[in-house]
Amino acid sequence: MVKKTEYKIYTERECKEEPYRKKVQLFGYVVGENAPVVLICPGGAYKFISDFNEGEPFAREFNKRGINAFVLFYSVGYNARYPRPVKDVARSMQFIKANAERLCVDGSNISLMGSSAGGHLCAFFSSQCERYETEYCGKEYSLTPKTLMLCYPLITMGEKTHKVSRRNFLGLFPGKTEINASSVEKLANGSFPPTFVWACEDDGTVDYNNSVMLCDALRKNGVPHEFKLFKTGGHGIGLANGKEPEGWFDSCFEFYKKYILSLIHISEPTRH
Repeated sequence: MVKKTEYKIYTERECKEEPYRKKVQLFGYVVGENAPVVLICPGGAYKFISDFNEGEPFAREFNKRGINAFVLFYSVGYNARYPRPVKDVARSMQFIKANAERLCVDGSNISLMGSSAGGHLCAFFSSQCERYETEYCGKEYSLTPKTLMLCYPLITMGEKTHKVSRRNFLGLFPGKTEINASSVEKLANGSFPPTFVWACEDDGTVDYNNSVMLCDALRKNGVPHEFKLFKTGGHGIGLANGKEPEGWFDSCFEFYKKYILSLIHISEPTRH
């Protein structure tokens, strides 16, 4: 089994300047071999990080298929106000790219995966990433993800939002301008990365119409995407073992391979 390793993405000086950064953690599950990378943002309503079902299990599945994975414990709770979590994603990508040679990973080939509120974070970042392309360690890196993979994601901050997530991300009384500016269905355009989305109709936490709205926007903008909608399964089910969506990860990985041209060497998943 690949060793789990913690990496510090902020310097001591940066943590002194902004103490919330001390709580941001990046965990690597690195197979090396200069293989591509998936950066994973678990859900948790911008309140906590649901690593046990949407972080490490996903990373391990990517490892089985020869892919390097990192799980980001981004800013949540009192620290979740925009733009802090978004900056955490940007810094994580900068860190991986700047240290790609040392880590033996393909730093030019990073995709994002997010679940629930983590799905909103990854999708929102994908629509805004160019704004965060600043110098890091003496170099400026492209932060555009190669692909985007979303599990029962929160997309809108409007009528069909998850109110706890919105409150943590935007505060108690966000205005219409703030809501529109952070609703991904209004932000997706032709430069959005190829996207895989899945959700369940009986999701009682994040309305599956969040996914529908995103896919409608992607369709209108000609963005390659795949959407799998299941009747049952609910929310927060991770790999969905024993539930109707079981097997979604295999479908997701096939989509991923299609758009990562350098993955010819990818091994088949280990069967136990």
